[in-house]
Amino acid sequence: MKSNHPVIRELLKKNPDGLSIKEMSSVTKLLPGGILKSLKGMPDVYIDRWTVGKQQKREEAVWCVVEVPEDCPRPERKERVRPTQFRRMEPRKLSQVLHGFVHQNANSAGSY
Repeated sequence: MKSNHPVIRELLKKNPDGLSIKEMSSVTKLLPGGILKSLKGMPDVYIDRWTVGKQQKREEAVWCVVEVPEDCPRPERKERVRPTQFRRMEPRKLSQVLHGFVHQNANSAGSY
């Protein structure tokens, strides 16, 4: 059995305002039950709104198609550069070292 998805998708793309199943059936000459079954199996269509005509007893769904964007490209990996030397510490005066940590604001008297 041939799939109706491409026919319905192209029809909805040509009508961006959407179409009901009756309108799609009159254009494509497909049965409304087959159109509904195809629409339920298509991930890129949705019900945009519901309409009620003067002669209708029930609401009728208006279907639209979504333009599916392309997948985002994977980012390129940057080459990791390893340092060639270890980090060097600057020599400190003994008066700047307080309890094993470098303390920039320490005064020589050691008062708090």
